[in-house]
Amino acid sequence: MKQLLARALWVVHRLEEMILVSLLLAMISLAFAQIVLRNGFDGGIVWADSLLRIMVLWIALIGAVVASRDQRHINIDLISRFLPPVGKRVAGVVSTLFTMLICAALAWYSFDFVKMEYESPSPAFAQVPTWLCESIMPIAFALMAIRYFIHSLRLAIVGISVESSV
Repeated sequence: MKQLLARALWVVHRLEEMILVSLLLAMISLAFAQIVLRNGFDGGIVWADSLLRIMVLWIALIGAVVASRDQRHINIDLISRFLPPVGKRVAGVVSTLFTMLICAALAWYSFDFVKMEYESPSPAFAQVPTWLCESIMPIAFALMAIRYFIHSLRLAIVGISVESSV
């Protein structure tokens, strides 16, 4: 069972990375094509700039989900340097639970935002509804909240953080 779970997590991690890399390559290609079309042919793709802005949002949030996987996000770690091991553990649990609560609140409110956009539809680009483009926000924040909850449980119960086990 443990091997099956490890294999499933490996697949999910590779899928996240593939989506992130694919979005980045598509964004770079579209931006390059837009530059060539504008400078070389005095034209361009009408909806490309809107799509590029949305792709930046998706890349940022999927990148945050990937960073939360291994707790490789930006953090300020001043207090735990001076704490004994038990204090570090408590501070780590409190910190990850606080991060989980913030991510859960962001997921909740971004879901309300996307729901409002769904109820009064408007196109983002090329007849793609705005709510669909913004749907990454509640999904990403919910995934991060789940991951930080798991990190806090792991730190509280097992006593190890992700960094020390990787």
